[in-house]
Amino acid sequence: MDHDEPAPEAYGRVSAPERYGVVVERAAELVARLERDYRVARGPVGPDDLGPGLTARALWVIRLVPDDPGAAPLTLAATPFPGVSALYGRTCLISYPSCGCDACDEDPDRLVEGLESDVATLVEGGFSEAVTARVTRYAFVGPRRSQSGSAARHRGDGLAECAFDYRPWPRRAPG
Repeated sequence: MDHDEPAPEAYGRVSAPERYGVVVERAAELVARLERDYRVARGPVGPDDLGPGLTARALWVIRLVPDDPGAAPLTLAATPFPGVSALYGRTCLISYPSCGCDACDEDPDRLVEGLESDVATLVEGGFSEAVTARVTRYAFVGPRRSQSGSAARHRGDGLAECAFDYRPWPRRAPG
């Protein structure tokens, strides 16, 4: 047995989910900071904006919509796991942690760093997304980290084909 591989029983087992509570705390602080520093308003959240059932199960959901319609909206939700699901723009849903099982053993501090980095990239205008007939694609391109991904579209998802290269969020005037 390879000593670097987790034991098979570690998959699906979650011994200490409370270790991810810090991600929820930092997400709430992040929302407060974004509302203080940027011209954003809280927007409506639909029942399936975060995927079927996730919005209803969330402890709290906050959608921030920038004053500039060319800037990407951001929706953050605290999940009961605990954890945070983030909807960047219209289609890019990322969960922090993505799994939480003992085998994956995601580091809460790195999850917070990833969330803050992804949000900073979006706010700075480094996020884009596209919807084609078959897939949705996203890209974060920024100084902290870059990542991209895609997902197959589901029939009846209600999305029209489009592409968005988002602008930076407008800052509040110092005062």
